[in-house]
Amino acid sequence: MVDNRLDWLRLASMKNWIGATLMSGLIKKFQNPRQALQATKQELLTIKGWDIKKANRFVVEAPNTLPVCSIEKLENNDIRLITFTDKEYPNFLREIPDSPIFLYCKGERITDSFPAIAIVGARNASQMGYELAYDFAYKLAKAGFMIVSGLALGIDTYAHRGALDAEGKTIAVLANGVDIVYPRSNSKMRDKLLKTGAIISEYDPGVSPLPWYFPIRNRIISGMCIATLVIEASARSGSLITARLAGEQNREIFAVPGGNGKSPSQGTMELIKEGANLVTSPDEIIDYYSDLLPKEKLDEYENLKKKEISDDEELSEDERNLLIRLANEANIDCLIQEGWNNEKLFSLLLRLEMRNYIVRLSGGRYQIRRKIKI
Repeated sequence: MVDNRLDWLRLASMKNWIGATLMSGLIKKFQNPRQALQATKQELLTIKGWDIKKANRFVVEAPNTLPVCSIEKLENNDIRLITFTDKEYPNFLREIPDSPIFLYCKGERITDSFPAIAIVGARNASQMGYELAYDFAYKLAKAGFMIVSGLALGIDTYAHRGALDAEGKTIAVLANGVDIVYPRSNSKMRDKLLKTGAIISEYDPGVSPLPWYFPIRNRIISGMCIATLVIEASARSGSLITARLAGEQNREIFAVPGGNGKSPSQGTMELIKEGANLVTSPDEIIDYYSDLLPKEKLDEYENLKKKEISDDEELSEDERNLLIRLANEANIDCLIQEGWNNEKLFSLLLRLEMRNYIVRLSGGRYQIRRKIKI
């Protein structure tokens, strides 16, 4: 088999001045990087978006263009190229107009056996937001989704963690080279993810993240997925960029509503007003895509739901009453004023928290984490 990685890397040397959309059009026309590098001016002008100025420059520079990095650098860092023509290249990503010509990858092979869904949200979310991200990712992964996010702090981290704890597949799309550990505080999560999942990027090895790389990267997160789920996003969050890119790419957008439209949920409420699908449970997404999910994974998820129902049946009357009360967020002082016995209340809260029914927020506040049948 011919090793054409150097041709791909030579082509990538010109991506900064050509731009992602024109580069994508180039490789979609020629499929082969060597043929693309040998393209004539007349051939280039038949591709949408190419003008005479860029075609002239390309024809002059292409023959002498050097690769962005050496094959040795890739192999020494266990980095492989997933090129546009490879079977491993995500099928959904091929469809967008500015798909990268190849991806750098570390970790396990990427497969389209599982539908991919992006989970994104605020870096500085509420504790409830983190719990929701984990819960959605865990259950969606159990049901057969591959979870895609950006390995940022906050919602991204909890989405990856939920998928990993469910023994599911998860992929992190980076805004830097795959050999760069960023953010440093997420190095353990990165190491864990690489054992069963993958990290990918269009940025060359050694490239550090810059602020404008993140919104550019977001088109890959949404582009390789069947849908994007947004959990807590402020009005100016980068997650809204991902969601709107998903809309432009003809993908579904799901959003979890927040409390009273306040930050960090203002952005998700705006998305819902603009037409995003409002969801409050992973079941709604699983039901929506049930025809695409592997039957054995759906069966596994159904068993998980049966166990939760069994757990609900074992709730005491006091536990059940307290959960009904916590359907609306409340703090300890408020509950005591309502007549709950102090000592008994703390015991109930502790038991429910240990069984993942509720989550403790700042300021002595508690909120229900999972619904029960009343």
